[in-house]
Amino acid sequence: MNSNKKLLFITVGLSVLIFGGLVWAILSAPPANAPGATSGAVSFDDTNDPFIGPADAKVVVRLFGDLECPACRLAEPNVRYAIGTYSDRVKFIWDDFPLMSIHKNARPAANAARCAQDQGRFWDYKDMLYAQQSGWETLRDPKESFVAFARQLNMDEAQFTSCYDSGKFDDRVLADVAEGNKNAVDRTPTVFINQTRRFGMTTAEWDQMLTDALKAAETTPSGS
Repeated sequence: MNSNKKLLFITVGLSVLIFGGLVWAILSAPPANAPGATSGAVSFDDTNDPFIGPADAKVVVRLFGDLECPACRLAEPNVRYAIGTYSDRVKFIWDDFPLMSIHKNARPAANAARCAQDQGRFWDYKDMLYAQQSGWETLRDPKESFVAFARQLNMDEAQFTSCYDSGKFDDRVLADVAEGNKNAVDRTPTVFINQTRRFGMTTAEWDQMLTDALKAAETTPSGS
């Protein structure tokens, strides 16, 4: 074999090894949206967002959700478990993230829930929206259903209707969407436990994540 052929075989062999190494590196790397991954620093503006738990809690959970999202509805029992178990020590904040391109009634539902918040009933109303999701998600105009839910919760119906018709909280809903986009939220439900991003979690995963976060908070000096 002459020197040119040897050089050709060596060059081809090295190219195969380099290409194979690149493929392995790409396939082995964790995806950017893997549970726990974040796309750089995250920041939040929680002004006027509904919350449950101590206002000054060191562990804060932000729930980016879509009220028409079937996956969010299925995740709700686990979310309610986490709130019921940890809201004496953890602050849970709701952030609207209606997927408007695929869920046509998600944005109106978010507005309705914010109108319920105006009467101190956000969390009850949110639970009702998820429980009755199949009844309103495909309606041309879900207003009648949303008003009926307010009535069932003994809210001031006239106040709720006026709030909903005016779109009083639509800017707040869209601000949450913008905040989610800024923090690389690309699906619902997405959860941030302080700075750590997670997706739908089992009760065992909620226990693990919140227990770990609370332990870490206990060892973090004040002001850190």
